Formats: sequence, structure tokens, C-alpha cells
Amino acid sequence: MNEIKTAAIIGAGALGLMYAGMMKEKLGDNCFFLSDNNRCEKIRNSSFSINGAPRRFHAATPSDMESGAEKKPDLILISVKNHHLEDISPLVESAVHEDTIIISVLNGIESENFLRRRFPGAVVVSTVAVGMDAVKEETALNYTSAGKLLIGIEDADESHHALKSLEGLFKSCNMAYEIPSDIQRALWWKWMINIGVNQVSAVTGANYGVFHTQRDIQELMEWAMQETIDVAKAAGVDLRDDDIENWYPILRSLGAENKTSMLQDIEARRKTEVEAFSGKLISTAEEHGVDVPVNRILFRIISTKELLYS
Repeated sequence: MNEIKTAAIIGAGALGLMYAGMMKEKLGDNCFFLSDNNRCEKIRNSSFSINGAPRRFHAATPSDMESGAEKKPDLILISVKNHHLEDISPLVESAVHEDTIIISVLNGIESENFLRRRFPGAVVVSTVAVGMDAVKEETALNYTSAGKLLIGIEDADESHHALKSLEGLFKSCNMAYEIPSDIQRALWWKWMINIGVNQVSAVTGANYGVFHTQRDIQELMEWAMQETIDVAKAAGVDLRDDDIENWYPILRSLGAENKTSMLQDIEARRKTEVEAFSGKLISTAEEHGVDVPVNRILFRIISTKELLYS
């Protein structure tokens, strides 16, 4: 096993900041944000708070990587929105080297394949972040549940060193993780959750507390999730009807006043990930001849909300 001694995080949003806070405890300034010049200076000069505790973080640029001023990291953790994945590719390119481990905590089912095509020399470990309720406002991050990371690789030859290295890091940083037997199922399961709770929260404005108690909104969430299961079955992915019911214990563990990332985007008038959620589901459903009327409606409502920002 190769020990992970350095980690670069791309994306200083809620999840990026949460994982940076955890890994910094073990790695110190060898855990750093990788960003362009403007964002780098902003991160270096910012005083963050995580659950009320003040924190500061190191940051580096591609120039630092290329000049040798910063050592290229053993691990790159990507935590941006799906529509920014192409934009941050030059950052990854500047830091990647042979056997770099890359994990993406992006929502959806496409980021790992994109990264494997773009960076064939790296080891991209499929990763699903579940059960967290982090909310970031300006430089303040708050969460009641850090959730856990599900990790896996289909290529058994690669998984031995990459998964063992990640296990060692996660254990040393007290980061909860699990290695499921079917990582594709795990990716689609998280996608099903995003398609349900994230999109319904975006159209209704409901926080997690509403989803805990109100049957009407639970049913709307379930309808969107059931369509995902129907498409998964047609695509040969092992999602099951009881996956919806099994989601509720996790949902109830999330802070009642906290909100999904998509609702936070809507409230901040930012572009959402609707294309990666219902947009991708609709196109996949069409390939397999499955009807997804609820998601077609959610897609149109959320897309219209974005159009009305201006």
C-alpha cells in the first residue's frame, strides 16, 4: 500500500471544505486547495469556519505544480458542479502524474467516465458521497452529518493499491467510508436520491424537515425516484423498489433546517445540476423506451427557474 501523504482538493464549496477540514487534521498543509490564481489568493486570504471553529487553508495554482513549488499530490479530490468539470480539467492536468488517485464527489453518474477518458494514467476510484447535510454560506460551513464515502473500482488489479491507500487515509482522518460490492449500483442509488429529494426541494423550497414529515412532498420525491429505478432496471443496473423505503433512515438523519445543494443553488440564483439529474435520466430513458413524465415536468420547472434569474 502506498500511503497518501499529499492531497489536492478542487472546489471549495460545502463538500470540498468539509473534506479539507477532515484531511487537514492528518496532512496539515499537505492538504491544499488547487485553483486558478484569483481563487487561490481568495482561499489563502480567507478565514473559514467549520461548525463554528475557525480554519485556514493552504492553496496552490497550476503554476505551482508545474514549477515544482508544490509537490504533485498523491490524491486529487474533485468537488465541483457537473457543468464545471470541463473547466477544471486544466487544474487536474497540472497536478496529475502516474498512479495519481482521483476521486470525484460530484453528483450524477458521468464524472468518473469523463475523468478516466481524460486522464488515462491516473487511477479514478468511483466515489459516492452520501448522508451529509453540509451548508456553506460565504466562508462558514455547518453540518450535523458528515455522511460517508462509498468507494470502488471495477478493475480488481488497480483496486488493491488504490482502495487500500484510501482506506488508510480515511481511517487516519476519521472519515466514514464503505466499499460496496457493486459500485455501479451505489452510483445509481445516489443519483436516484438526487433526482428525488434535490429536484423536489428545488421546485418546492422545502428543507429536509419538510421531507421528514409531509407525506405529499414525500410522494412527489418517491415518484421521481421510482422513475429512476425503472430506467435502471431497463439499463441492467441493480436498483430495487425497496431502495426508496431504505432511503428514509438516512433522510431522517439529516438536519431538519438544512437544505439540499440544489435548493441552495436556486436560492443563490446559481446554475443547477438539473441536466445531470432529470436531463440525463430523460435521455437514458429514451434510449431504453421508458417513460419518465414526473422528471420531464421537474426538468422544465427547474430549467424555467434558471431562466427567470435574469
